[in-house]
Amino acid sequence: MFETMKKIINNPVKILFGIQKMGLLDWISDKTYLKIIYKLIFKRILNLNRPESYTEKIAWYKLHWRNHLAKDCADKLKVREYVTGKIGSEYLIDYYGCWDSFDEIDFNKLPNRFVLKPTNGSGDVVVCRDKSKLDLHKARKTLNQYSKRHFSSKTKEWAYYDLPYRIIAERYIESTDGTAIKDYKIFCFFGQPKFLFVGSDRDSNLKFNFYDLNWNLIPVKNGHDCKSFVRKPEHFDEMLRIAGKLSEDFPHVRVDLYEEEGRVYFGELTFYHFGGFTRFEPDEWDYEFGKYFDLQRIPKEQVI
Repeated sequence: MFETMKKIINNPVKILFGIQKMGLLDWISDKTYLKIIYKLIFKRILNLNRPESYTEKIAWYKLHWRNHLAKDCADKLKVREYVTGKIGSEYLIDYYGCWDSFDEIDFNKLPNRFVLKPTNGSGDVVVCRDKSKLDLHKARKTLNQYSKRHFSSKTKEWAYYDLPYRIIAERYIESTDGTAIKDYKIFCFFGQPKFLFVGSDRDSNLKFNFYDLNWNLIPVKNGHDCKSFVRKPEHFDEMLRIAGKLSEDFPHVRVDLYEEEGRVYFGELTFYHFGGFTRFEPDEWDYEFGKYFDLQRIPKEQVI
């Protein structure tokens, strides 16, 4: 307990996030709040007048870019309609139902394996591999943490503001080796994929490997260590095509996909990678990735 408290005290960002989650910093403007958090994380002043790094441009994106289509695509239920219209419903993971609260879920009608996620959330997912062993108390706590106050209040991610809270159930997809499936997260700018990272080993020690579009490893760390080897997906070219199609309406979005069962599945669209709050190591890659994000190309009618 003492060591845990010590870690929290020594991490002012976590303290501020906790305070903001309770709504105690709502009196601070989004711009000022982002400047404070950015300085604490990156140890440099957030340049919003002439942003150069990727994380600076994400902060600018949150404050100034407005396209209401992004709100539909941030919603885990509504985005299914967008995907169907763009690339077809065959890329969607099977969907079992949607509820306004955890208490409305009839678990007897769900299969033995499934995934639960809030429609307005990010990361707070419940993966059930055996319904008889599901910890309902823990699942409720995970899914309800942002039912009243959304996580965007602490990250200032505009696209998530005021999204309705619901819970959806999707089919559990198992990987060929029995471990958690890999995420292929493709960074796209103005409809063009530029680089990606692969999330693997989610069941044990999460790893992130960054690659260029020729599957060359990019020597950068972003919150997690790299895995020694990740195989290039069989349907990589199809993934890039899909990512380009799903991103063509936006200046920047991360398209998250899976490859299992001999096919490609859609995961989600992410407009603010890690909220722009995770360091790239070495720091030079923050600026290299920022070169892809030309803010001058954003339509003026989408800028405030």
